[in-house]
Amino acid sequence: MPAPSRPGSLMLLGLLVVMGAAWGLEFSMLKLATQAGFPGTGVLLVALALIACVYLGLIVVRRRCFRLTRAMLLFFLVIALLGYVLPLLVALWAAPHVPAGLMTLIASFTPVVAVVTALAFRTERVSPRRMIAVALGTAAAVIVVLPELELPGFGILVWLLLVFVVPATYGIESVYVSVAWPGNLDPLQVAAGQSLVALAVLLPGYLLWGEPIRYDPAWPAGQWAILAVAGCVLVEVLLYFVIIQASGGVLVNLNMYISLFAGFAWGWAIFGECHGMEVWLAVALLAAGLAFTIPRRDRG
Repeated sequence: MPAPSRPGSLMLLGLLVVMGAAWGLEFSMLKLATQAGFPGTGVLLVALALIACVYLGLIVVRRRCFRLTRAMLLFFLVIALLGYVLPLLVALWAAPHVPAGLMTLIASFTPVVAVVTALAFRTERVSPRRMIAVALGTAAAVIVVLPELELPGFGILVWLLLVFVVPATYGIESVYVSVAWPGNLDPLQVAAGQSLVALAVLLPGYLLWGEPIRYDPAWPAGQWAILAVAGCVLVEVLLYFVIIQASGGVLVNLNMYISLFAGFAWGWAIFGECHGMEVWLAVALLAAGLAFTIPRRDRG
């Protein structure tokens, strides 16, 4: 049987657009689910259960089951907390208070955080390009946060600062994964292990303290939003690995540009969100910072 052909340039571009659109939509759907009154831990539990079931089915069908070791369990626990539990819980808690577009903007700081983490742990060398990326990302963050300092009661400053946990966890996770990835596991096995461990971590706390989700047979928008969150995460992870396998790790970084503007577009379409010039200035600075996170040799 001939080997499956790799996707061409136009196909890769299409996958990148879909991935970015899903990333941007995810935050709008989290906001929609919480606005409908669903508890954050319940939304996350249902989404994780759906994601874990799909990945478990994939590794069974493709005969990629593996024997779990203590080292693997530790690896899965770290990336489950950094990649699922902490960022998604934070996004759910902040969603009722922060516009979806702003949440996407803040989440797009992930590559800048990854650069800072890599420099701090000396897995990357210090270079002028990386320092410029950090400086531009910091300037963009200040522009987002500064107006809230001038409002009575500091506006939504606390919630904005909380959302910065999302890129912090994602950025640290990407560096940790690159260093600690178990050599005998493929991306599908890692994705399955991560989602299953994340579900196992969240389930006991939810059963003890979580507010139950009540099923509505009329299927209101909030319930559809929970399914959409699970679907968005599945699409993002699967397309991430497809693009990495086909083109390496550079092209996939352009997803942040697409998701940055997709998040604003979804926020406008679903919630009618509009933003001032200071936010668009932050977008411009962050986009420039993202450009400097891509090594010069790979920019073509």
